[in-house]
Amino acid sequence: MANSFRSIGLIARSTSVIGNQLFQRDDLQNNQFIYLMRIFENPGITQTELANQLHVDRSTCLRTVRKLIEHHYVARQSDAANKKLRPLVATDKGRAIYPELEAYEQHILAIGTHGLSAGEQLILEELLGKVAANVQDYQLTQD
Repeated sequence: MANSFRSIGLIARSTSVIGNQLFQRDDLQNNQFIYLMRIFENPGITQTELANQLHVDRSTCLRTVRKLIEHHYVARQSDAANKKLRPLVATDKGRAIYPELEAYEQHILAIGTHGLSAGEQLILEELLGKVAANVQDYQLTQD
């Protein structure tokens, strides 16, 4: 069983390293491409929601979002209903690179699931979802 969790870590680190190398030419480093994908997919997401979704602390999220803003991939908007909220949206530059980010994600998924039947892929997704939920529930009890 320990090997399963080590495999999950290996997959996460490998895909992160490959993505960081691939998108370094676009000034997307230290997993910034992942943040950009989530912001594009969830227009108007708040920084707190983004940190929760990515399971990172708020200060790490803040630093990464600032760099994305600096490089003009993301912008903060004003919320008419709540002046304290500063929702995040992808800029034209961020929207332009998203198809490349999505293609990378699909490519990695295809590589990772190569040789698995459709049924095996569904089982894998279901089981990983359960493991993730268990770990997340445990994390919440620790905070």
